[in-house]
Amino acid sequence: MKKLRVVTWFVAILFGLLLVLNLYVFFSREWESSFYPASYAALYYPLDVPTIKEWKPVDRDRIQLDVACNADVKSWSVLTDGENPQTATGKLPAFRIDTTFSELHIYRLIPSPEGACQDIEISVRFYPTEFYASLGMQHEDVYVVRANVPCGDFEQYAVSDWVDDYAYVGKEGLAEVDRILRDEAQIKDGDPTFVRMEKLTHFLKGKLANIGGVPKDDERWMNPWVLYNELVAGTGKGWCTQNAQVWVFWANRAGIPTRFVFGARTEDNTIVYTGHSFSESFIREQNRWAFTDFMDGSIYITDRNGRVLNVAELLHLNQHNAFDSMSVRLFVNKLWADRLGVGRVDTVVTADYARCNSTIKDELTSHSIVKYRRPPNVEDVREIYTGFMKDRTFLMGNLERYLFKPPLAYSLYPTEGSQTYFVRGILFFGLLATLFLWLMLIAMTRKNKKRGLPREKENEMAPVLN
Repeated sequence: MKKLRVVTWFVAILFGLLLVLNLYVFFSREWESSFYPASYAALYYPLDVPTIKEWKPVDRDRIQLDVACNADVKSWSVLTDGENPQTATGKLPAFRIDTTFSELHIYRLIPSPEGACQDIEISVRFYPTEFYASLGMQHEDVYVVRANVPCGDFEQYAVSDWVDDYAYVGKEGLAEVDRILRDEAQIKDGDPTFVRMEKLTHFLKGKLANIGGVPKDDERWMNPWVLYNELVAGTGKGWCTQNAQVWVFWANRAGIPTRFVFGARTEDNTIVYTGHSFSESFIREQNRWAFTDFMDGSIYITDRNGRVLNVAELLHLNQHNAFDSMSVRLFVNKLWADRLGVGRVDTVVTADYARCNSTIKDELTSHSIVKYRRPPNVEDVREIYTGFMKDRTFLMGNLERYLFKPPLAYSLYPTEGSQTYFVRGILFFGLLATLFLWLMLIAMTRKNKKRGLPREKENEMAPVLN
C-alpha cells in the first residue's frame, strides 16, 4: 500500500512536470518552428493529375505502369504512335511496346470513362542486353522513358485536401455568399477558371477598396465571412493576411480551389526578414497551381507559353531576376495606372511582369520560408489567445496544427519542423500516458483502501473480544 502511494505521487509529479513543459513549448514557440519541410512534388503534383509511381517490365515487350490518381479509371485505350489501339485496365495498366533497337515510340493512354483524368503520354526507347554485350559490357535491358505526367513514389495530396468547406461559417452565411457570387459578382456555372478569378477580383476590389490598415486583435482570429463584413462596413482594417484570408474564402466558394500561402522568415518572433500573405489557385484547365495576390492586384502570372506560375517557381526565378517574357493579369488601381501608364482604373489588363514585380522581389527572397496552410483556413496566432475562448474552430484548428497537421513548408533554407513535431509529440503523448497512469493508480489506491478497511476494524476490535 505504501509503495503504491509512492508510485502514485511520483507519477503525479511527472505529470505536472510534463504539463509545465508542454505549456512552455506551446507559449514560447517561434514562428518558424511550426512548419514541416515538403518537396516541390508533394506541394505541386496533386492526385488530381495522374502520377506514374512505378514502371515495371512484365516481359521484354510488355510494360506495366503503377498509376496513382483519385479518378476512377476503369480502363485505358493505348495508342502506339497514334495507331494500333490496345486496352489496359485499372491503376496497373499493362500494354505491349515496340522493342525495335533504339527507335522512339510514343504511347498515349486515354482513360475510360473519357475525361476522368488527363491523357498519359509516354515515350520509350529500348536498348537490349545483346547490344551492350556486343560492346563488351554486361548490362540488362534498358528502357529510356519520358512522360507528360509526374513520375515517382512520393507523398501526394488531392486538390480537395487544400480546400476548406467553411462549415464553421454556418449555412445562412454560406447561402448568402453563394447568392452574392451568383447575383452580384455574376459568376456562372460555365465560366472558366480565369473568368471566375477576374469577375471575383472586380467584385471584391469594389467592396474592399479602402481596407488598408492595422487589423484589430479580433480580426486576426475571426472567420473570413465575419471579417469580410467588418471590412466592408469600415469597422475593420486589413494587412496582407486579412486580404488573403478573404480572397481564399470567396475563391473557394466561387468554385476556384484556392489555398492560403504565407512567405516569411523571422528570428525570435521579432526580426522579420520577409513576410507577406498571398494564395494559390488551382487552374483546372492547366492542372497547375497559380500564384495570386489579391492585395497587390495580381490575379495570375504566366510564362511566355501562357503557363501559370506558382509560388515556388517565382521564388527561384527571383533569385536570378529572371522575369523576362513573363506576363501578369493585373487589376489596375491608381498606383498601377500611374506606373504602367494605363488610362483607366478598376480594370484588368495584361502587363509586362518585369514592370510590376516589386512585391515578389521584396518578399520571395533567399530568406523566405513559404508555408502552405491546410484547412481550416483560420489564422495562426502566437501572442493572442482570446480567440480560443471565442471560436471553437479557431481553437481546434490551431491545436490540431500545433500537434498533428503542420503547414507544409518550401524553402532554400533547412527548416526544423520534423524535429519540432517529434518533440511536441513526445511531450504531448507522454502527458496523456502519465495522466492515464496517474488516474489508474488513484483508482487502484482507492480500491485497495476500501478492501483494507474491514481488516483494520477487525484488528482494532480483537483486544476487546479477547
